[in-house]
Amino acid sequence: METKGRILVIDDERSICENVEKILAKNNFEVQKAVSADDALDKMAHESFSLLISDIVMPGKNGLELLRLVKKQWPITKVIMMTAYASTDTAMKAIRLGALDYVAKPFTPDELRSSVDKALSGELTEATVSERERETIELIDADMPFDREEVAKVTGPEYVDMLGPSDMPVVQMPAAAAGENLCMVGQMVCDIFKKLGATCKAGAKSKECPQKKAKAKKGTGAEKRLDTRMLIGIDLPFNYEEVAAVTGPEYIMNLHHDGVAFIPYEELKKTASMPVLKEKETEVLLLKRAGDHAPRSVLVIDDEAAVNNNIRKILAKKGYMVDQAFGKGEAIEKITQSDYRLVLLDLKMPGVKGLELLKAIRDIRPNAMLVIITGYASIESAVESARMGAVDFLAKPFTPDEIRHAAENAIRLAA
Repeated sequence: METKGRILVIDDERSICENVEKILAKNNFEVQKAVSADDALDKMAHESFSLLISDIVMPGKNGLELLRLVKKQWPITKVIMMTAYASTDTAMKAIRLGALDYVAKPFTPDELRSSVDKALSGELTEATVSERERETIELIDADMPFDREEVAKVTGPEYVDMLGPSDMPVVQMPAAAAGENLCMVGQMVCDIFKKLGATCKAGAKSKECPQKKAKAKKGTGAEKRLDTRMLIGIDLPFNYEEVAAVTGPEYIMNLHHDGVAFIPYEELKKTASMPVLKEKETEVLLLKRAGDHAPRSVLVIDDEAAVNNNIRKILAKKGYMVDQAFGKGEAIEKITQSDYRLVLLDLKMPGVKGLELLKAIRDIRPNAMLVIITGYASIESAVESARMGAVDFLAKPFTPDEIRHAAENAIRLAA
């Protein structure tokens, strides 16, 4: 029987490669295996494949680095990413880098077959992404947030080579004379210590017993939650529109964290005589002054007033001209009237089904940079948002630095 296509599976765990091969071979696919990114690149240099299925967390080049290289050298090659360390961040990056799908391990045979069939049939298409955006995507190790070479300089290459997907080296604990399976970190007999072959990865790194630490947390009751009050600009305790109505937007754009603006006195004196406007009139004035094509014009769409206002205050202090919408109708109206460079969009709002508002914004303003902000983050919504044009995906609650970083990256892409 004729094969349905040639597939290359890349995973540093041979057992995963073999399992994928067994699943797909039953559907008449010819499957080859590679245990590293370099191994895969070598095979691709000599043979052609209909589809690549690659792990993300691997020694050496990770799967995202491999994906970028593949899309440069073999742009029509179709790719599916799979990972045991699924996150909305890597899901967004994988789709924006050119992957057709993102599959979380463990997956069922039917889930894998479905993804492969959709990819090869053309049901899944690549997200439209500029080469510039793909080049700016940060390809840090999805599970290792430090630079391999920097660590090697301090610890030596042998230590770095010991690091696995857990980012912790396997360190043998000294044998205990007082009894079998005695862990010296926790000073107790531990079944987990025994199952791991007389090692304690977490304990060896932190010098704390993870078992005792977990019990201590459990006994303290409810953990401290993020204080949302910390998300506002507490060092700037006045209303942006009220001050701008008197001083003009130029003054506000020059404010520093201590609330002092470095602006010539004569210029301030001219604007200080402006009549105090109502809040709504002030918003319109600020946007008109900024112009439809203001390089730092932002629309925040969120039905939660607290979140909406916090984002506005955070970004306004960095010189952004921020407008707000609290519902679907208001958002569509403002998007139609003004050409915002950046749109921050909440996914779950009253009267909005799924990603319909995201689609509407893309249809009206295809060049606007879109960043998703949501309290209902999921791998599925991140993947679909990336396919539809979102350039970033933030889960609530987020910090001021996270929202600023996302905004700055998006504005750079829009420039």
